Amino acid sequence: MSQLTAIQSAETLAALRALAVGERELATPCIDRFARQFLSLKSRLLLALTPQRILSKLIERAAPGSYCFAIARTRHFDDALLAALRDGVEQVVILGAGYDSRAFRFKDELRGVRVFELDHPGTQARKIELLATSNTALPSNVTLIGIDFAKQSFRQLLPQHGFRRDGKTLFLWEGVSYYLPVQAVNDVLGFVAGCGKGSSIVFDYALQSFVDGDTSTYGGDAVARWLQKIGEPFLFGLVPGNASRFLAQRGLRTTSHVGPADLERLYLTTQNNSPLGRTLGHVRIIAGQA
Repeated sequence: MSQLTAIQSAETLAALRALAVGERELATPCIDRFARQFLSLKSRLLLALTPQRILSKLIERAAPGSYCFAIARTRHFDDALLAALRDGVEQVVILGAGYDSRAFRFKDELRGVRVFELDHPGTQARKIELLATSNTALPSNVTLIGIDFAKQSFRQLLPQHGFRRDGKTLFLWEGVSYYLPVQAVNDVLGFVAGCGKGSSIVFDYALQSFVDGDTSTYGGDAVARWLQKIGEPFLFGLVPGNASRFLAQRGLRTTSHVGPADLERLYLTTQNNSPLGRTLGHVRIIAGQA
């Protein structure tokens, strides 16, 4: 993915999270009050001047399932982080962090835990610039590691910045695996499997059928058109029924595996028990533990 596309994608996701703050009807709301800090002035004005319900409907019309997926995925990864912290995780590694705000939103819960955010230096520089504009300081336990994943090895860079391979670590890998060849996915999962006992990873993946061209799932056509527009095809996918075996072959035991119906039930149910909307049909989220 080009640097410009990566930054635009990071801002788009931050905008969806910022918009979700206005979803008062959700039984379990998605509250990311830092997301707005990562937006351009144009995006902030759009959010400020357009009623939340109208804007969410416009997004749903243009990209079905994307808004609800942003809410559900954010909440699911948040829950995974909090569960790992309760289980005594010592380090958190966020691969392809973009404009991830968990180091700020969960600053108190992460006290005493080392957090490593890895992303392209250009994306990180923009993130730091936006944080400075809003006078938001980077927590002292957070280390930013600039990396070009296509040319550099995260295996080598992490230890150079204080990462302990024998430490119990949670890896958050959100919205990245789709764009990688299977060899790169194998490398990440193999690294996690070799970390301290109880280390784990949470990541989302595309259906192999979508990678192969089947866009019949909810929201699939719009995503496929967007990928064609930016010239970034999905490279990696799994057949859900084979996903646990895929992880096991790489040294990880599946601890969680959720699809659209699970995400909608867990995170998109309103207080009156009605659905807020539908999420993308071609994505699953899986967690594995060493």
